[in-house]
Amino acid sequence: MKAESIFKHPNTLLGEGPVWDQQRQSLWWVDIEQGTLNELKPNIKSNRVFKLGQMVGSAALKAQGGLILALQNGFASFDPDHNLLEMLESVESDLPANRFNDGKCDPAGRFWAGTMEIDPINPAGNLYFFCPNRMKSEKKLDNIYISNGLAWTKDHSLMYYIDSLTYKVKGYRYAKKTGEIKFQRDVLTLDKSLGIPDGMTIDENNNLWIAFYDGAKVCCFNPLTGVLLDQIDVAAQRPTSCTFGGTNLDTLYITTAAKENDPFGGAIFAAKPGVRGLLPHFFGA
Repeated sequence: MKAESIFKHPNTLLGEGPVWDQQRQSLWWVDIEQGTLNELKPNIKSNRVFKLGQMVGSAALKAQGGLILALQNGFASFDPDHNLLEMLESVESDLPANRFNDGKCDPAGRFWAGTMEIDPINPAGNLYFFCPNRMKSEKKLDNIYISNGLAWTKDHSLMYYIDSLTYKVKGYRYAKKTGEIKFQRDVLTLDKSLGIPDGMTIDENNNLWIAFYDGAKVCCFNPLTGVLLDQIDVAAQRPTSCTFGGTNLDTLYITTAAKENDPFGGAIFAAKPGVRGLLPHFFGA
């Protein structure tokens, strides 16, 4: 199956972090290097751009409206209707070579997001969650190269996580009440010929969809068996992440990054792989 290019902003450098907003029928996505948050209305090909003034790794929906963001140096709240940005907590201000990357909310409404070196040479990144009750972050993992894809199973018992340069998807036992995680096993060990494993989402059958940077594809795996179930080819060389959306949650939206001599780099793609996804969890829900 091939994905269709549905939108391209001409200035996109590193499109990432797609989040489907069912209420607004919008796809939120970020351009990390441009420091922008975007709201794409796929049905009318309309895209609003919010300039945040610093790199932004990821975004998630808040239960009370608006979004929570992982900016370069910490967590922030954003009200798109009034274009208001409020810093909530500074994180890793002592590590100027680091920035936040991928992030998602867990089933209990905590926002998980990880850091990486801007030029990822060393395992200098960490994975945090930001707790809505205490409005404070807590470090969960360290020694990470590129903190990337996150997903939780439908029964909320497992968390899947990608540190890109390990070429593995790790499975953790997850305690919804406390947010504690315990390593269970390497769920997938990925062949480097596929590309670099980047962002990830999960479908209604608990199968994992992984975007492969410099691999021009998104692949679906059964995490219990490791079997490759499906592949979506992407015209852009650098797919970065994916999420299910649309009225029926049956459209897989794919973000990409720019690359020299790649006319599709930075575009948003869509495909209908014949399976539904899950709605994203809300911060503070």
